[in-house]
Amino acid sequence: MRSMPAVIAAVLLTLAVVTPVAAQPGVTDTEIVIGCSNSFSGPLAFTGEQATKFGVDLYARVVNDAGGIHGRKVRTVYYDDGYRPQDAAANTKKLIEQDGVFAIIAPQGTPPVMATLEYLEQNKVPLLFPFQGSPVTRARKYVFSGMTLYDRQSKMMIDYLVGPRKYKSFAVLYQDDEYGKSFLTSFEKDLGRHQLKLVAAEPVKRGVTDVSAQIAKLQAVKPEVTFLVLTPGPGAQALKERQKIGWNDTIMVSSGPLTDERYLALAGPAAEAVEGLALWPDPLTSDLPGVKAYREHMARYFPKNEPNRYSLSGYVAGMLFAEGARRAGRNLTRDGLVAALESVKGFQTGILPPLTIGGDHETQKQGFWVRVEKGRFKQLTDWLKSE
Repeated sequence: MRSMPAVIAAVLLTLAVVTPVAAQPGVTDTEIVIGCSNSFSGPLAFTGEQATKFGVDLYARVVNDAGGIHGRKVRTVYYDDGYRPQDAAANTKKLIEQDGVFAIIAPQGTPPVMATLEYLEQNKVPLLFPFQGSPVTRARKYVFSGMTLYDRQSKMMIDYLVGPRKYKSFAVLYQDDEYGKSFLTSFEKDLGRHQLKLVAAEPVKRGVTDVSAQIAKLQAVKPEVTFLVLTPGPGAQALKERQKIGWNDTIMVSSGPLTDERYLALAGPAAEAVEGLALWPDPLTSDLPGVKAYREHMARYFPKNEPNRYSLSGYVAGMLFAEGARRAGRNLTRDGLVAALESVKGFQTGILPPLTIGGDHETQKQGFWVRVEKGRFKQLTDWLKSE
C-alpha cells in the first residue's frame, strides 16, 4: 500500500502535467481579451474611435470570423479618457486589475500614454502599437511602437526640407507638453546636424485654441517653414489666423495627428497647400493589396464608416497583434507574445513597407511627403527612410 505522501506527490505530478504553470490574465480556452483607454471625447475623439472601434475591432472581426487565433476569439474592452492623462492612468489600472485584459492595444496621445507607461511596465503588461511617437517608448521590453517615432519623423522632415527643398529658416508652433516637446527637441537636434537653428518656437497650452498671438510672433521672424505640432482644434485655428493676416510667405508643415485630411479640413480653404509627413497610404485611393482588403472588410463589417488613416492604423495594429499571438502558439503568455513579435522580420502587411521588429520594438521607420491639393493629400515623394 502506498503511503499518503507518495499518493499526494503522484497527484501533484499529474496536475503539473495537465495544468498550465500560471493562468494568463485575459486568456481563456475560448477568448483573448485586449483593450485600452482612448479618446472617445475631447479633441481627439474621432481618432480614438476610428483606431479602436473601426480599426482594431475591424481586424478582430476578420480574425474571429475565420475561427480566431488558435481557436480563441478576440474580445476588446475600451474606456474613454478624453485625452486626459489622469483618466488614462485610472482607466488602464481598471483594465488590468478589474477587467483582466491580456494586453493594452492602440491607446492614443503622448501625454495619456506616458501616464500609463510605468504602471504597465511594473505589471509586465504588453503595450502594443500606441498611436503616439515619443522616443521614450523605444527599446522597452513590453512596449511596441505604433507609428514612426517622433525623432525619426523629425529626421525625415528636416533632411527632406533642408536637402532637396533647400530651406534654411524654420520655426515651430507646438503643444506645450510631452507631445510638442518631443518634436521640439528632435527639430533642434536635426537642424543642428545641418548647422541650423530654429528662428522661433512658440508654445500652446493643451486645450487652448486661440493662437493669434503666437502666429503674430512667428510671422515677425519670417521663417521659410513653420511646423505645426498641435491637436486639430488649435491647428485649424493657426491656419485660419495665418490666412486672416495674409501670412503667405511660409510653408506650413503639419505633424502628428494633423497630417490627415479630415483634421486639416477643419481649417477649410486655409488648409490648402499645407504639407507634411504621412505615415499611411491613402485609404480611399491606394491600390496596395492590403489597403484594398481593408476597404473590403470595412464595407462588409462597417459599411457606414468611411475609410480613413486612423482606422487603417488600428487595422494594422490588430493585424500585428494577431500575427504575434499566432506565432506565440496555443500556450499564449505575455512574455511569449513579446518574443513572438520580436521574431517578426520582413512581414508583409500589404499596406506598409515590409516590417521587421527587433530589439528596439519599432514597427515603422518610414513616411512619405504630402501636400494638400483641393482637400486631399498629393503624394510628393516615395517612402523616405529615417536610418
